Amino acid sequence: MRRYLVILLLTLSLAAHAASTYRVGSEVLTVGDSAARAIQLLGKPDYKEPVESDFGGYQGERWQYVQDSGRILIITILGGKVADIQDRSR
Repeated sequence: MRRYLVILLLTLSLAAHAASTYRVGSEVLTVGDSAARAIQLLGKPDYKEPVESDFGGYQGERWQYVQDSGRILIITILGGKVADIQDRSR
């Protein structure tokens, strides 16, 4: 039983780690990188939307990139840094 719990926890930690990076060719964009680094690797976003706090105050932006494969890459920028990376299918 313990072995299965350890395997489950390792699997979950690997899944969480995979969501904090995105490979662009031979480079890697990582949570914590600057917004300038994201633009350097990915170019200008196809769409930008503001990220607001619960009270309506501006916190940052959510950038969307449409990939050739039809997938959508969503980068959340908070305080000038990459806060979240999501790779979704349409």
